[in-house]
Amino acid sequence: MKRWRWMLGREALLLLMIAGVAIGFGIAIPGFLDPVNLADRSRYWVETGLIAVPMTFIIAAGGIDLSVGSLLALAAVAAGLVHTRLGWALPATVAVALATGAVGGLLNATAIQVLRLPALVVTLATLALYRGLALGLTGAQPISDWPEAFTDWGSTGAWHLGGPWSLPWSVLLLLGATAAGAVVFDRHTLGRQARQLGENRSAARFAGVSAARVHGAIYGLSGLACGLAAVVWTARFATALPGAAQGLELDVVAVVVLGGTPITGGSGSVIGTFLGLVLLGLLRYGLDMRSVSQQDQTILIGLLVVAIAVVNEAWARRRQR
Repeated sequence: MKRWRWMLGREALLLLMIAGVAIGFGIAIPGFLDPVNLADRSRYWVETGLIAVPMTFIIAAGGIDLSVGSLLALAAVAAGLVHTRLGWALPATVAVALATGAVGGLLNATAIQVLRLPALVVTLATLALYRGLALGLTGAQPISDWPEAFTDWGSTGAWHLGGPWSLPWSVLLLLGATAAGAVVFDRHTLGRQARQLGENRSAARFAGVSAARVHGAIYGLSGLACGLAAVVWTARFATALPGAAQGLELDVVAVVVLGGTPITGGSGSVIGTFLGLVLLGLLRYGLDMRSVSQQDQTILIGLLVVAIAVVNEAWARRRQR
């Protein structure tokens, strides 16, 4: 009950921050709250959000995965190669993207367990490895021959709710993944054991928690999410880029931290992560409309993430006491 009160308080604070950002930019920028513009902009949040769901499990377990952007690119390239060079049908192509991501995630988990190295070191190495494979397999060239129905789904496809209101299909996919992730994190053994590992690894081991199994599950899910995000990315841009999603891992970690998951692990919230995604997305959207440079945006958002991380750690210590 104490944990629930703490997380509900965090999520209420995030909702207030989202409302403040929306109202502030809505007053300062004409058209900021236009539903058509917001629906179109929300497409750009999907890949980050899909990967942030399993990243919540990973960080709650005291880990990190810095390879997600590179693994997304590798999964997109693998799908593009079998589609264009081997002539595989689109469903099989999507399956290749998902399988590539899942295998990459499981390799991360295996390396962490077998080499007994910190996740930061392992995934920093695979960040370079997966990106290098993506560039090497394509000769650093994009793959652009995709069916129109597929690219329309990613760029314009939406569920029309009436009037100007609509939800892109990819956003509906994100909402489904968030709901499933929230249930597993809060109600399933995997979520509980991930939090136990992050809170006290030795105590978790004595309680019968297998770090190898938990790591395999959560890093495998992270890889699977990268494969799914690769499909969404490729459909939206109508191309598989070996250089895609560079720096995505930083946004993913930022979203999870903004959502209230302490970087040291032990607790977290998938719903909070989703709210962090919305907050970050609205901030970037407003700053773009105000013509703030990407460099200045990075500085501002970095300062916000540091401030929220400090608050998260302070709240986590207070909750433990």
